Amino acid sequence: MNGQLVNLLRLACLAGALSCGGADGSAERPAKEGNGGGTAIVAINADLGFFNPLVNTDQNTNEVIYYMLFTPLIQYGASLEPRPYLAARWELEPQAVTFYLSDEVRWHDGRPVTAYDVEFTFARAKDPATASVLSSAFLKHVQSCTVIDSFTVRFDFSKPHARPLDGFWWAPVPKHLLADVSAADMARAEFNHQPVGSGPFRFQEWRPGESLTLRRNPDFPEALGGPPRLDRVIFRFIAEPATLLSETLTGDIDVNGSLFPHQAAQVKRSAGVRLMSFPFREYYYIGWNLRLPLLADPRVRRALTMAIDRQQLIEVLLFGYGQLATGTIAPWHPMYTPEPALPYDPKQAAEILASLGWIDRDGDGIRESADGRPFRFTLMTNHENAVRVDIAQVVQSQLAEVGVAAEVRTLEWQTLLARHRAREFEAVVQSWVLDNFRVDPASLFHSSEADRPGSYNRSGLKDAHVDRLIDEATATLDDEEAKRLWAEFSDALQAAQPFTFLMWLDELTAVSDRIQGVEMDARGTLVSIASWWIPQDRQKY
Repeated sequence: MNGQLVNLLRLACLAGALSCGGADGSAERPAKEGNGGGTAIVAINADLGFFNPLVNTDQNTNEVIYYMLFTPLIQYGASLEPRPYLAARWELEPQAVTFYLSDEVRWHDGRPVTAYDVEFTFARAKDPATASVLSSAFLKHVQSCTVIDSFTVRFDFSKPHARPLDGFWWAPVPKHLLADVSAADMARAEFNHQPVGSGPFRFQEWRPGESLTLRRNPDFPEALGGPPRLDRVIFRFIAEPATLLSETLTGDIDVNGSLFPHQAAQVKRSAGVRLMSFPFREYYYIGWNLRLPLLADPRVRRALTMAIDRQQLIEVLLFGYGQLATGTIAPWHPMYTPEPALPYDPKQAAEILASLGWIDRDGDGIRESADGRPFRFTLMTNHENAVRVDIAQVVQSQLAEVGVAAEVRTLEWQTLLARHRAREFEAVVQSWVLDNFRVDPASLFHSSEADRPGSYNRSGLKDAHVDRLIDEATATLDDEEAKRLWAEFSDALQAAQPFTFLMWLDELTAVSDRIQGVEMDARGTLVSIASWWIPQDRQKY
C-alpha cells in the first residue's frame, strides 16, 4: 500500500469518528412476576417511517411493526424456522397454504383480528396503486387469497416454490379502519402516524423528529407470549453520533441502536453498558450501470473488483465488524455455501484491463481506449453515511492505482435514491437489507426486471444463465437441491459481477446493564423486546 493510501485511510477513520407521557394504562393488569416493569429509552439516529405494514420502507420502523405494534402471520425462531404467531397453525400443499388464525388477537381498539383483515391487506398489497413493498418482497408467488371463515384463510401460489412460508412474514392491517382509504392514498393515510395495531405494545404518542412512545398492551394473548414486561418504550431520535454515544455512556439512553463501528471500542471500555454485535441482513456493494459502454463487459467489472481491497475496508473502516460478501446469500442463512471471493489482485486487474485495450497512452496515469476515451466514471453515495463516503474515497484511491479515475460525488440520501431508482448513475456505493429470510434475488438480477421502471434491477443485468438458476432455485421444493442451485447461482453472479459485493455488516448496539432479557440476532435489534425488563431498584421513569 502506498503512503498516499495509508494517509487517506487514516483521514477516513478520523472523519468517521467525528461524524460518524401521561397515564399509560399499565396498571390494567399486573406485570409478570419478577419483571420490574419500567420504561426503556431506545435511541436511533433518524426518525421512523410509516407505522403501516403496507407502505413502510424503513428498516427500523419494520422492527417496531413486526415485534411491537402488529402481529405478523408467522415469526421466526433463532434457527430461522417459521413458527406460529397470528397463524396458530397451517396446512401446506404444493401450491397453497391454509392458515388457521388465533381467535384471541384483538386490534388495540378492541375489534378481533380476522381473516377478513388478512384478505384486505393482501388485496391492498397486490394493488399496484398502493406501491407496497409487501408485494415484491413477500407476495410475488402468491396468486390469490380466499377467506374460508372468520379465522381461516387460504393462499394459492402461482407455482410451487421453495420455503413458501417465508412469504408470510408480514402483518395484516385493520380493514375496519382502512377500507375507506384508496390504494393510491394509502401512503397519505392518517393511520400511518397514529396506528391501531394488534401487537404486544400500543401506540401512545409520536412527536415527529423527536420521539415515539409505545405502552404495554395488557391484553396481549398468552398464546402469543402474553403482555410484554416493560410498561413503556420511548424511542428518541438523535442525529448526532457523538451526542448519542455520550448519552448512552452517561445512562440517559438504555439502548443505542445506531452505534458506529468506530464507537464500539469505547463502549467495550465503559462501565454500565455492554456491546452487542451480531451478523445482520444488510450488505454494502458498489452497483455498476451495465447500460454504459464503459461498464458493459463483465471482464471489466471483475477487474474493477479485483482492484479493490474489500477486506481492508472491513478491517479499517468497519473495525472488523463485518464479513466479506461474495453474493446475496448471507453467511448465516441455511442456503449459504461458502464461495471464494475474487482475489484482491491489482496486478492481474491491470493486466485484464490492458488486454481489453485500456492502456495509459498519454502518460497521465489514466487508461484510455484505442479512440482516446479515458476510463473515468462518477462514483456516487450519500453524504449522511460517513462509512459509505469513506468507502467511496478509499475505492477511488485504490482504482487510481490501476489507472482508473473514479470521481466521488456525495448527494443527499433522497436525491441519491431517486437517481439510483431512475438509473441515472454510473456507479454507486449502496446497501441492501433483506426484507425476509427467503432467498429470491429475482428483483435485483432477473432479466425480466431489467427494463421495468422502478424495479430493483437498477444495474440492468440481463443474463440467461443467472435467470435460469433463479427460476429453478426458487421453484424447487427440495432444500438440498435448492442449496446446490443457489451455490451455482452465486458462481454465475460472481462471473457477471453486476455488483462489487463488499461486506455483510455486523449490527452494533450498546445496551445499558439495567436492561435485562435482551437478545439480538439476524432477526433484528428488537426481536426480544417483549421480554426486556428492568429491576425495580434500577427504574428511572
